Amino acid sequence: MKIAQRDGLAWITLAALDEQGAEAGFDPDLRVALHNALELVLNDKALRGIVLRGGAMGWPCAPDPLSDYAHDPSAPDLGALCAALAGARMPVLACLKGRIQGGALAVSQAASLRIATEDTCFCAPEFTLGALPAAGGLVRLARRQGGAAALHLIAPPGQLDSERALALGLCEMVLPEITPAQAIAALDTLIAEGGGSADAALDDPAAYFAALEVPKADLIRGPLASVAQRAAEVVEAAVLLPLEEALDFEAVAFDDLSATPLAKALRHARAAEVAAAHLPGQSADHTSPPQRRIGLWDQPAAFAGALLAAGHEVVFGASQAKHIQTAFSAIARAQEISVQKGALDPDQREADWARLGAATDPAGLADCALIIAQAGVVGLPDAGLCVLESRDHLDPPERGIALTREGDVVELVAGPDCSRATVHDLAMVLRQGGAHLVLGGSGAAGIVEHLRLSLITASGRTLLAGASRDQIDHAFAQAGFVKSPLRLIETLGAPALNARRAKAGLAPDLLLMAMETADLALYQSKDSEPDWLDTLRREAGIVARKLSASEIMARVLAEMANSGAWLLQHAQAHRASDIDLAAIRALGWPRALGGVMFGADQAGLVAMRKRLRALHEEGASAPVTLWDVLIRNGKHFGDLDGR
Repeated sequence: MKIAQRDGLAWITLAALDEQGAEAGFDPDLRVALHNALELVLNDKALRGIVLRGGAMGWPCAPDPLSDYAHDPSAPDLGALCAALAGARMPVLACLKGRIQGGALAVSQAASLRIATEDTCFCAPEFTLGALPAAGGLVRLARRQGGAAALHLIAPPGQLDSERALALGLCEMVLPEITPAQAIAALDTLIAEGGGSADAALDDPAAYFAALEVPKADLIRGPLASVAQRAAEVVEAAVLLPLEEALDFEAVAFDDLSATPLAKALRHARAAEVAAAHLPGQSADHTSPPQRRIGLWDQPAAFAGALLAAGHEVVFGASQAKHIQTAFSAIARAQEISVQKGALDPDQREADWARLGAATDPAGLADCALIIAQAGVVGLPDAGLCVLESRDHLDPPERGIALTREGDVVELVAGPDCSRATVHDLAMVLRQGGAHLVLGGSGAAGIVEHLRLSLITASGRTLLAGASRDQIDHAFAQAGFVKSPLRLIETLGAPALNARRAKAGLAPDLLLMAMETADLALYQSKDSEPDWLDTLRREAGIVARKLSASEIMARVLAEMANSGAWLLQHAQAHRASDIDLAAIRALGWPRALGGVMFGADQAGLVAMRKRLRALHEEGASAPVTLWDVLIRNGKHFGDLDGR
């Protein structure tokens, strides 16, 4: 943080990065520095105003938005700093640029006036993490502009551009850039005119509550209904209670919500995505890789479009020529949509399009610095790095890299002699293409494949144990899954699943083998259970018993966590959070559950191991050694990641 005095004003600059160059948000060090600066400034009678602004990288923005509100005995709380700003004897101008969220949002709402640049965006990620903006961020906005504005801010996607923010009253002015002269002029006007009321919305309570009806109804219908209800209560308290009591009400709501299992799970899911921004053992790197000529063969069109947008030259090829035309059309449509939304300049679109080439033969990828192609393609030319994508077997060459892709999750496996720099460079390119990266290890199947097979067989074992097909489907729907794993058996087919289990080195599964052998179906009848299930249970010596929805999910979680533990133990996964990321983004594991390994930590490793031992008697894999090691040392899976 820097402080300077000029033209009778105190200019306080809040840096977005800490001394190590990492994003830190309003951490204890920054809060102490801001507290000291305010004490100095507010006691200086020669000053007539304060200008708060961000540094060259914008305002402080923490990777974990909730950390801005953390209580630390060594530093003042963010709420106390905002109260000092709101009660300052002189006007406070907030010059906003970049991403305004968390502490930056709270500080800006405590100021007397807010000016934003055109590229500023206002965000409230706290809601999607099961909490609310705090430290007065919600209450002060509601009292000045109305509770409806506060609810519109937090409503998904929780991000507003400067134009929308201006309309809602999050700022009073938007400029292309904010020069010192403009800041001084704005502050002088504020001093001369006295500024607007911080409680302007309280003048008409009836209109305040009437305006709340629609955004409140929309928000409470969503998946975070309990959080939305608490948000509505906070903005109602903003008009019903005196300011100090309303701020206390907001603080209690934040503390209550952030301590819930839902918030912990959502926060972990976000942390897993943040961790994936760098590979294990590497620090976060915000630099961009050099632009280059990249050859793609049988790759997604969206991947090619994202690489073009990042400034690379892309040569797109496909085994079937019609797929090239389809991909080019998809890229053009995506660019046109971006132009219509104002996110892409038409001239830039033309420049991007000029860097896109086509190859009808692998030889057309010649002179590419990087080639990414499906395994098995014949005739690929030499390149600085050639990366082969495979679903079944991740076995890279000694100096090369293999990858597997499941949606936007890309798993990388480096050969034993491949340099870390090469892996790091490829990772940056893939992230530019929209991928979430996980680092795997050589083997017959990747992280997602192991988890998928575990999910399916665990669900099938629960069916054999006595749960009905409909009970399992309902349990998964209730937990937030879009599709039941039993439906995957129908979609993928028992023969294919048995083949995939064999390729992955997994033992045969009773249910899947029986379904393949006798050509059985789980959903032949929509209204009744398959009549062959009881016969299969009797032949296997299984005594069916009733299982609750929570028991169904606990069994599945245990088996999937054991699969994740096996991956970690055999170095086919390097972070527990990567397993959670893969489960959420590739398999549809609900974010509200936090992930597989997170779920095991929350349930308790001893209880999980006990359950796995019981499931082993039913044919599941025995708990791997890693469970014993962690339990013996009083650790959890999260400890493997340094959490």
